[in-house]
Amino acid sequence: MKFLEKGKDPRLNFTLGWIVLALLVFSFIRVLLFTIYHSVFASLTASAVLNCFLNGIRFDLTMVALFLGPLLILLNIPIKNKYYVKTISYLLWFMLCALLVFLVSDLVYFPNVKRHIAEELIHIGSDWGFIFTYAFKSALLPVLIVFSLIAVGAYFVGKIAGKAVKTNLTWAWQSAKFIFLILFLIIGIRGHLGFTKPLGIADVYKYAKTSQEATLMLNGVFTGYHVWRKGGVDIKNNYPLDKAIKNTQEILLAKNEIVPDTEYPLMRVSKTRKEQKDLNFVIVMLEGWNPKYINSETTPNMARIQKEGVNFTNAYAVGLRSILGFSAIFASVPLVPGLPVFGYGLELTTFSPPFKNFADNGYYTFYGQTSLRHSFRMCSLANYLGAQESFGWEDMPMILDYQEEAPYGYDYELFMFAADKIKNRKQNKFFAGLFTGITHEPWTKTQERFMKNDNNTWEGGYKNTLFYSDWSIGEFLKRAKEEGWFDNTVFIFLSDHNYDESKHHDPVLKEKFHIPLTIYAPKILKPRQVDYVVSQLDIVPTLYNLAGLNMPYSAFGKDLLDDSSPRSAFVSEGVNIGLIEKEGAIRSDRTNVLEEQKDEENFDPSQTLEKLLSLDKTAYELLRGNKWFKNE
Repeated sequence: MKFLEKGKDPRLNFTLGWIVLALLVFSFIRVLLFTIYHSVFASLTASAVLNCFLNGIRFDLTMVALFLGPLLILLNIPIKNKYYVKTISYLLWFMLCALLVFLVSDLVYFPNVKRHIAEELIHIGSDWGFIFTYAFKSALLPVLIVFSLIAVGAYFVGKIAGKAVKTNLTWAWQSAKFIFLILFLIIGIRGHLGFTKPLGIADVYKYAKTSQEATLMLNGVFTGYHVWRKGGVDIKNNYPLDKAIKNTQEILLAKNEIVPDTEYPLMRVSKTRKEQKDLNFVIVMLEGWNPKYINSETTPNMARIQKEGVNFTNAYAVGLRSILGFSAIFASVPLVPGLPVFGYGLELTTFSPPFKNFADNGYYTFYGQTSLRHSFRMCSLANYLGAQESFGWEDMPMILDYQEEAPYGYDYELFMFAADKIKNRKQNKFFAGLFTGITHEPWTKTQERFMKNDNNTWEGGYKNTLFYSDWSIGEFLKRAKEEGWFDNTVFIFLSDHNYDESKHHDPVLKEKFHIPLTIYAPKILKPRQVDYVVSQLDIVPTLYNLAGLNMPYSAFGKDLLDDSSPRSAFVSEGVNIGLIEKEGAIRSDRTNVLEEQKDEENFDPSQTLEKLLSLDKTAYELLRGNKWFKNE
């Protein structure tokens, strides 16, 4: 304790000691996690483990700054009163102990789902009985050890705090110290020096390559806080789980698919799939394209694509946000109310990674978006799904001169950048995911030649950006033909969600979630119009079947080209869920049918509700229990 007496401001030493102690606590729990559950991390190399421990400090520090930072600032107010200093010190100790209790709880809970605490925190308030039973029965020994340490530590904290009462700094030095502490608080909580979004759960994939690395790098306080911060609702679906899984498998699995592990009932593999050795794939997620605006005047290229491709007239998005479209299209994961959104905690669950699976089969895989890399953390999520590279607006050189700076980037630059990546690839085959952005409000004036409508009206501005985006797609396809990779490439164009310009009525389900979707490969698939119901969730199974990848994968959809059984589309909005079928659609709160849309006489809402409850129950329980996909 003598080091506290040597300087003119022992409180600063005391403050730095708290920060170091807190980081040591987080690191010690990480050591225990790695040691106790070593089998989970056995595949990691020594360098990967070291990377996890070093970058893990980044995520630990955000929680230290968030929970201890305000108290550390209070501690350094120059009030020379031992009771004040001791009070703040005890509060710091009990806050650190609370973090330790949470970390230990996360450590004890870890073997149940092989990931950190996430959405469980949302429901904690309604399950205190289980918590106390678990704490004082199943986890009694760790609980006793932790509370013993709390009591012993409180005694020593009081002793040390008494040595940190005096402070002899001038006001100038006090001011400098406070600026330092405030900067620590702000930078620590944000996790970086830049002006982008603070660190979120998905950002771990900037530093981790696998879900095992991400798990070791993160901590339970960080994941729990970020999931809790998004809020939650009390979700109840009393449909029997076994029956729900059976019904879901009947709805989603094809006749030639089997489930190799019953613990993962949506993980499937084909018995008859044959590899197509020379096909490339480009999936283009179109920002907010509304199918009713696709015509030969506004979108002449897309109108031609729909005519020459396999065009699905009854395609639907899973939700009304871009991140939901991303998770459905590239991971075949729905939005399930009561669980966190992909990018905000759901990625703690293990998904099958299509980018990685294609890469393992000799493809160059990459993801690119017109918006900045951190936007919705989609680049990080693409990395999580196995993309070898991911790119945002800051990576793409400007080619054209524009009237205004677009808040979400330019489609032409994205497509030309992607074409360059494809042209310069080393592998023979490629698998690309692209996300446009010019058609996102507010409407941007691109170039005068694309301003065909009054840009001051909602519809006029929207149609102008559609015209420019459609032209960009046409230029991309020209490059494909000129550079020789058009004939053996499967292009899939679909929207992330529908743009609803209505201000005076609430559209029915089919209108609200309706999106364009076309598979464009005129040299591979004959053009036709498909009228049965399909979903964004059907993209992943379609890709595996077209490519002939004969490996296990999980999906909440089925092959777009499989017309062997009735189709449906699972949708979500707020706390409610819905199911769209060709005959009609319903929206439900998991108990009652809240909205019914009857398009044909034979539509039976009660049967549709049973399907909906089955799908919802299955998705919720498998995602919550980390039983979506088995990562060998």
